[in-house]
Amino acid sequence: MRYQGRIGEWNDERGFGFITPNGGGRKVFLHVSSFSAQGRRPSVGSLITYKLGNDEKGRPNAIDAKFVGDARPYPSKRSNSIAGIALVAFVLCLVAYVAYVRISHPNSTMQASVYKIFNARDALWQKHQFQCEPAKSSCSRMSSCAEAFFHQERCGVQGMDGDRDGIPCEQQWCN
Repeated sequence: MRYQGRIGEWNDERGFGFITPNGGGRKVFLHVSSFSAQGRRPSVGSLITYKLGNDEKGRPNAIDAKFVGDARPYPSKRSNSIAGIALVAFVLCLVAYVAYVRISHPNSTMQASVYKIFNARDALWQKHQFQCEPAKSSCSRMSSCAEAFFHQERCGVQGMDGDRDGIPCEQQWCN
């Protein structure tokens, strides 16, 4: 049977205290090891549930103690730090990749670089089958978004970016 009470006394340095049972009665000894899940530390005033046991001298003590309202144990600090490190590593990798794209395509705007990363990855390839040709000066003469980016950035073709956001041929190819 589970009982409920509040921690009335607690010595955090020594890891024990006493529970004042709801409904009155004798104080019940509580040791930090009585909590099945590690997580938050007990403190005076915390509402807990517990099973009643007896020590070797027959005194009541709490076993299988749980904080009221805890459906599951709190995540450990280690799992939080690992998740944080993984998130930071992911963000750093993303920033490094965007920086790489910006450096390898210096004539591209930031918006165009991000567009290429997510929507036109073939425009990022360094070994293109395209060549700068004077006849390729408008979107209607291009065969793909990658070719439009190539001619805009490497050949200096102007006029294919109507809204001047760095993304050429948005009506025909790069939409």
